[in-house]
Amino acid sequence: MKKLLLLLALLWPLGLRAQSEPEIQYETVHSAQYQLQYQVPAGWDQVRQASDTTVALTHLSPGRDLMLYISQLSGAAARMTPNQALYHLAEQFGVPVNKQFATTYNGIQFLETTGTGNRDGQLLRYDALAARHRGHVLLICVSGTPDAFMTHEPLVQHVLHSLAPYKVRREPSR
Repeated sequence: MKKLLLLLALLWPLGLRAQSEPEIQYETVHSAQYQLQYQVPAGWDQVRQASDTTVALTHLSPGRDLMLYISQLSGAAARMTPNQALYHLAEQFGVPVNKQFATTYNGIQFLETTGTGNRDGQLLRYDALAARHRGHVLLICVSGTPDAFMTHEPLVQHVLHSLAPYKVRREPSR
């Protein structure tokens, strides 16, 4: 009987913890423009932006402490290599490019760098990726406060591991 009570006492906190961590609901984004699909948490805001060098879609968490930035290089910048594109992205966000490494998510080969930096006076942690994908250069950056990044590490990893090629399905001609 004592062993059973001891076991219950040890398992009780685990049961409470499991109940207190809500499961995150994700939405799948299919982008014909980027030929990319990925998942973001439901309820994140989207902001579309365009400049002379990029066309971007930014997803912002409700607390604005995490951001997913996905862009495609355009104009003269479209001729950059993924390595050059990472430096372009780092310059745009005001963060350093640290050691780069090759990684693959669902068949897309990326050059990736991670680190911390300051943006607008705020400490920022980031994971940035660049790839040549189906004829264009993709730039992807997940960034946020160090606390948010650490607290939501499983979410960040889920988003990155959901990056996959997307092909628009065309209706057959009749």
